[in-house]
Amino acid sequence: MNPLNAVFRLSLAVLFKSKRTLVIGMLCFLPALGSLIGTMLILGEVGPSDVTGFGLISFIIVNAYVYVLLLVVTLFYGTALVSDEIEDKTITYLFMRPVPKPTIYVGKYLAYLVVGLALLLPSAALTFLIAMFADPAGEAARHIPVLLKDLGVLALGVLAYGALFALVGAQTKRPVFFGLGFSIVWETIVSFIPGYLNKLTIKHYLISLLPHPAGERGITGIFEAATSAPVAITVLLLVTAGLLALGAWLFANREYVLEQ
Repeated sequence: MNPLNAVFRLSLAVLFKSKRTLVIGMLCFLPALGSLIGTMLILGEVGPSDVTGFGLISFIIVNAYVYVLLLVVTLFYGTALVSDEIEDKTITYLFMRPVPKPTIYVGKYLAYLVVGLALLLPSAALTFLIAMFADPAGEAARHIPVLLKDLGVLALGVLAYGALFALVGAQTKRPVFFGLGFSIVWETIVSFIPGYLNKLTIKHYLISLLPHPAGERGITGIFEAATSAPVAITVLLLVTAGLLALGAWLFANREYVLEQ
C-alpha cells in the first residue's frame, strides 16, 4: 500500500472514532439550531421588522463560524496530529515503519482536512439553508452563490489554520495553550489595531473574501481595508504551503524524547 495512503487512512479512522469528533461535531451544529430559532422569529414577525434571513446568516457565518468554530476545529485537531501521538507514546511505532517522516506528517494533515471539512461545511450549508426560509423564494435562490463562497472561505480557513496549528503541535509541549494564545492575542486583538499589522493575520484574508456587507463582518469589517480576492486567495494558499512544508521539515529533523 502507498505509505501516504496508509498513514492517511489510519489517521482518518482514528480521528473519526475519537470522542473529540463527537463533541466538536455537536458544537458545529449549534449554529443550525440558532438559525432555526432566528428563522422562526422572523417568520413570526417577532423583533425588528428589518431583519432578514440573509442578514441572520451573515451574522452567523461571520461570528459563529469564522470567528469561533473555524478556530476551535482547526486548533483542537491541528495541534493534536502530533501531540496526541507523543502523549500516548505511540509516535515511536510510526517511526519504526519504513515511511519517511514528512510522509507521516502530510498524511496526518490530509486526514485532518477531511475531518475538519466534514464537520464545518455541512453544518454551515444547513445553517444557511435554514435561514433562507425566512426570505422570499426568489431572493433566497439568488443567495446560493453566496453560500458557495462562504463554504470556500471556510475551506481556505481549514487549510491555513490547520497547517499553522499542526506546526505548533509538532514543536511545542502544550500546543493547545499556545494556539489559544495565538488565536486570542494575534488573530483577534491585532485585527482591531489600525494600520497594516492586521494583514499579518490569517483572519484578515478570510474576512476580505466573505461575500457579506461590511457591517455584517463585525468591527474589523468596517474599519479595515479589505484585500482583493485574488491576492487574498494567493496569500492563503502560499501561507498554507509554506507552513506545511516547514512543519514537515521540522517534524522530520526533530528528535522526540518520550517522558517516562
